[in-house]
Amino acid sequence: MRNRLAITSGLAGALVLAVAGAGAAPAAAEEQQQGTYGRMMLVLDSSGSMKEPAGGGTTKIQAAKQALDTVIDDLPESADVGMRVFGAKVFGRKQKGACQDTQLVVEPGTGNRDDLRSAVSGYKPYGETPIPIALERAAEDIGSEGKRSIVLVSDGESTCGDPCPAAQALSDKGIDLQIDVVGLSVSGKARKQLECIAEKGNGTYYDADDAEGIGESISGASQRALRPFEFTGTPVKGTPDAADAPTVKTGQYLDTIQTRGERYYRFKRTAPGTTVHFGLIFEGESEDLVSNLNAQISVEDENGDLTQCRRAVVQSTTHGDGSRLIFGSTHSADTDPEAPCNTADELFFDTKSGGKDTGAIAGKQVQLMVYEEPSLSAAALDALPAQPDPPTWTELTPAEPTAGLIPGSAIANAPIVEDGTYSFDINPGENQVIGVPVGWGQHLQAQFDARLTDAIRREWGVGAGIQLDVIGPLGGQATIDLGTDVPESWCRPGLLQNCPDAWRTGTLSNVIAYRNRFDFADAAASTGLPGVHYVRVQYGLDENINVPYTLIVKTVGEDGEGEPDYEKVSGLTAPTADLNLNAADGAEAPEGPGASGSPDSSGRNTVTTISGSDQGGKGSDTLELVAGIGGTGLGLIALAAGAVLLIRRRRA
Repeated sequence: MRNRLAITSGLAGALVLAVAGAGAAPAAAEEQQQGTYGRMMLVLDSSGSMKEPAGGGTTKIQAAKQALDTVIDDLPESADVGMRVFGAKVFGRKQKGACQDTQLVVEPGTGNRDDLRSAVSGYKPYGETPIPIALERAAEDIGSEGKRSIVLVSDGESTCGDPCPAAQALSDKGIDLQIDVVGLSVSGKARKQLECIAEKGNGTYYDADDAEGIGESISGASQRALRPFEFTGTPVKGTPDAADAPTVKTGQYLDTIQTRGERYYRFKRTAPGTTVHFGLIFEGESEDLVSNLNAQISVEDENGDLTQCRRAVVQSTTHGDGSRLIFGSTHSADTDPEAPCNTADELFFDTKSGGKDTGAIAGKQVQLMVYEEPSLSAAALDALPAQPDPPTWTELTPAEPTAGLIPGSAIANAPIVEDGTYSFDINPGENQVIGVPVGWGQHLQAQFDARLTDAIRREWGVGAGIQLDVIGPLGGQATIDLGTDVPESWCRPGLLQNCPDAWRTGTLSNVIAYRNRFDFADAAASTGLPGVHYVRVQYGLDENINVPYTLIVKTVGEDGEGEPDYEKVSGLTAPTADLNLNAADGAEAPEGPGASGSPDSSGRNTVTTISGSDQGGKGSDTLELVAGIGGTGLGLIALAAGAVLLIRRRRA
């Protein structure tokens, strides 16, 4: 994919902050917002042409150095980043060693920021442009394990052969390697060559025409290359015995997945009749494994035993070997107002690992989220309308897309948007997530459209590894499974031969209604609460090409229809479309033996929306959630407030 950048200084600054992610936050927030960063190599062109003007009264090399200084200042502390240059030692292409002229100036690491700054200070234009060897050596620098990214910054055509085969060879060696390219005021053959590197390297090409564009594109490429799954919350440690469980409250928490056995958490109800919601999210494994994490909400009976309230199964539903975003939620509500699950003073959440491959997910962070909903009187419950039927698809027509939105890698850092059409591109293995406020009586639709180029057809073969989901406010699976009963305009049944020029698919949720929570099916039960819902686009790792696409999001229906008449409960807030647990007053510090950490300090119930243009897998990692009465509180899905990250990108 290629992007021509029209830059404003304010947006450039926002992107630099985005590179930092959690690392740019205050120390207290750093402890709560955590993720796994990949390894990144900055590969910089030191050829003589870098001394040419870049516009704005500066040269290409000066603009690149200014941008790199800012990027380095805001790198997350836990990100492994290194630097390599090429064309810095041998002046002429006919001189010995010209096509081997590349040097590792800073080894990848986390404690090397001063070394990186020093290397940038000494970065000068000098020799030729041996891109192939620079790419090969950079791949060696960052090793063969985990997520690895190369950000190539260059202003010209390779003087040592075509770099495209080198990029293809690196891609063939490891599907977790991504090569993003920043082209500095290039055109013609040089530009095509740099675009080819990005295409073959499963990355994105950024086209910068001036000094501001250089800064913006380097920042944007670095931010995307480093972006991890992000998790946010107050640290907590569940206990193997319910009696010792730490007490959690409405908010967000972070724990880790245990190898075997159970972990318990305790929740003390504010008032009888309230509904306690619990959800979680974690990053699964890409391999085909048999592992699960069972969870439930329980209450304690008169004999001191735990009685289950409700259970939900949380599992990956991705196609191919994509990096799996695994999520789910449950709640305590019972149709009988006098049931213990509705009246007990204490509830307990617990998680239990299982499956022969549980070791593959053991030790991974799990983000927990809890929300206590005000109670309804019996009369108010009786007055509610019946559970609505599942909605049918409403045809959506793409409008001129809004460009420049950076989607989240999980719901913790997803930007919140309004109805509209947005343009994105996605790399193999990526999860891309955006949030949309959805109110009572409304449902959410999302439509994915991609133009089928010859290159995409060749890589995809007979089908596409694209999947869309709707995720509820607490991480519940809210997607209606349409099966083969899809709209005529979609590619039926997802095979490319049915799609002459473009590939279209989509997803939708049930109508938000209080009575949905009593439904056995997760897709309905997860839409018993209004709030920010999330559209997740997943692209399998077994694909091998970047895909540009547009995404239409649309809320259908009138907000407020079927809204319950809640009782007034001190300290509790009735849910609305703007309920955003990623921006909640974070959890208070947990109490008890497993307590740790300090409260999250983000703001409660605030939604910053981005306006869009008006619209005219397989999975084996599972996590089962059970709601019940009993001895332990399963901490709440910690979904951090995602910063709104913007990069002004105009399709070339």
